[in-house]
Amino acid sequence: MLVAMEAVNAEEAFVAVAREDDRSHTCLEAALRERRREARRIRLARVPDRFVAGEESALVHWLSGGEAKPTFKPPRPFERGVNGRPTLVQNVETLANLALVARHGAGWFREIGLEEEPGSVLATVRGAVRRPGVVEVALGTPLRALVDLCGGLSEPSRAVLIGGYFGTWIPAEGNLDLPLAQAALGSVGASLGARTIAVLPRRTCGLSETARIVRYLAGESAGQCGPCVFGLPAVADALDALVGGGSRVGGALSRLDRLAPQIVRRGACAHPDGTLRLVASALAVFADEIDEHLAGRCTGSADAPLLPTASGNGEWR
Repeated sequence: MLVAMEAVNAEEAFVAVAREDDRSHTCLEAALRERRREARRIRLARVPDRFVAGEESALVHWLSGGEAKPTFKPPRPFERGVNGRPTLVQNVETLANLALVARHGAGWFREIGLEEEPGSVLATVRGAVRRPGVVEVALGTPLRALVDLCGGLSEPSRAVLIGGYFGTWIPAEGNLDLPLAQAALGSVGASLGARTIAVLPRRTCGLSETARIVRYLAGESAGQCGPCVFGLPAVADALDALVGGGSRVGGALSRLDRLAPQIVRRGACAHPDGTLRLVASALAVFADEIDEHLAGRCTGSADAPLLPTASGNGEWR
């Protein structure tokens, strides 16, 4: 962060931490005390626990005294940011890599990873692995090797969610040797995104997991744009109807087809776009499960939830 501040001649900087994440806040406070002189212009900011609060314009708006909700662009934060001043917003992993490059040099950084995508990535792995957690791997590492670093599969897998809740489901079969790199993932319509990788057990219903996540994302809307306010709850309702099975399945699929073009690229931020990306990949990867729901034969919906959803207090300030 100090390197970034020097590069853009910034007078102050903020480290944003989820408001309820006391452990991270305590650790960061201790780290700043260790660098008391250099870090005197760095402030910790405890951001409301809302899914969209980390979007760059939402973060800037909150730091300026407003609600932690995205704003329409332009202007972008680098044009008009905190208190009206140009603001650089960066992911903490980017800043951590920047510090290492500054210390060891670009050549050192390029020693691992791919020629076109050098360096490493911190991946959060959960689901059907024996040791879930955060793992650092070189870019280009096969998905199978990442799973092995987590102790291997704990049970047979049906699909893998790449990139978090705005990510993409891909079938596990035939894709475990896929390199973790943007070009390779792009070939199957995926992206590293938030660096979260969830391995779905074969016994778990992917449509049910997706429906639960979309219901959560619909509730995390900032409530500012029609595509989110009306569109995402309608998508969540359609997915719930699909998972419920029976005669409602056909109507649910028709509603999803009709809703998608009315929602994508029509909001102040990418919240609706990311949600619809998740839905589209689920309908493609779990297409055979739709027939199971239609016939009322799906048993995986009764499993305990695999993917977590936050339970914040609903505050925006």
